[in-house]
Amino acid sequence: MYDLILVRYGEMTLKKKNYRYFLQQMNRNIKAKLKKHPKLRFFNTDYRFYIYLNGEDYRPIIEQLNIVFGLSSYSLCVRADSDYDKIAEKAIELIKFEKKQALCTFKVETNRSDKTFPATSPEITKEVASRVLPHVSGLLVDVHNPDLTLHIDLRHEGTYIYINSIKGLGGFPGGVSGKGLLMLSGGIDSPVAGFLALKKGIDLVALHFASPPYTSDMALQKVIDLLQELVKYTAQDKIKLLIFPFTEIQEAIFENVDSIYNITIMRRQMYRIADIVCRKYDLDIIVNGESIGQVASQTIESMKVINEVTKLPIIRPLATYDKEEIIAIARKIGTFEVSTRPYEDCCTIFVPEHPVIKPKMERVEFQEIKCDFSNLINKAIDNIEVINLEKSKKYSIFEKMKISGNYEI
Repeated sequence: MYDLILVRYGEMTLKKKNYRYFLQQMNRNIKAKLKKHPKLRFFNTDYRFYIYLNGEDYRPIIEQLNIVFGLSSYSLCVRADSDYDKIAEKAIELIKFEKKQALCTFKVETNRSDKTFPATSPEITKEVASRVLPHVSGLLVDVHNPDLTLHIDLRHEGTYIYINSIKGLGGFPGGVSGKGLLMLSGGIDSPVAGFLALKKGIDLVALHFASPPYTSDMALQKVIDLLQELVKYTAQDKIKLLIFPFTEIQEAIFENVDSIYNITIMRRQMYRIADIVCRKYDLDIIVNGESIGQVASQTIESMKVINEVTKLPIIRPLATYDKEEIIAIARKIGTFEVSTRPYEDCCTIFVPEHPVIKPKMERVEFQEIKCDFSNLINKAIDNIEVINLEKSKKYSIFEKMKISGNYEI
């Protein structure tokens, strides 16, 4: 029934001087997601992207568009010549195909972008409706609350007719906003923060702090599985995971620092490490899942003290979100079930009963000089493990251990 999918761009249309760059990146991203469908043909203008199906099933195409950032909406369309008879003919076919009940109300809405067409939008609407009504049984006009709306998009490149619009993810095309380092734990928040950063066009590298034997192999597999849920939203369908060996640093904190400062000192070391990693991998910002006041290290006072160790911008997409809002997004993007697996990450070990929530800089610095963290960090940096994750491949650390002889399944 359908000839093509009409794609509308999202908020990137506001970018003015950068619009052309955004447009080109958006079009590349769409084509990359659909590269497994060789029959498709593409055509674009400054405000629309057309995917001609050429006999391809539209359903897997829609599934891919559902994970592309930068799209406002898309519609399954039929195309007609810009002639009343041709438009009405296609409209009748489409309404009969979409009409689900014996009696059905409808209205016509016209967008006349082609000003050379010799009629106004209201005139086109009236003319098409008058030609459609006699040919579809049980069809009634209701301009206020119709069961379906017939959209006529009359443009220079042709007339496109559709009924339904599917809402896109919005945001910016992947890859237009620089590169960031996502501090990824195994919890609910950080994967959602990564998703929201991707939505703004930021390419991500993920950094996870592992503390074996206090954290298990299952905790690491959970992090890998979280990233494999996120990777489908990336423009390249791949993401790099850096696993930082954090055990010695965490033990040094536990052994040398007054317990109420454990979390503050730990977070400062994490940000020092993130700063080094960003400079090593040429990344522009640090991204994390912190939400103001959610835990002791996320009070405004704690954030201020912790931030002092880096001059890089720190992006907190969830800063003002309630937990229920974060959980709702996690469920939507498929990370919630993985995040709630019962395997602890390093942020949940050595936690004091009453951590300081309003740390003072001078007291934190006094605690920090009790241990030579610089040497510990430099030593661990050389032992970072890198895993390259791809959308099309599942990665199991247990399979890797089995192959190497270090683990028995």
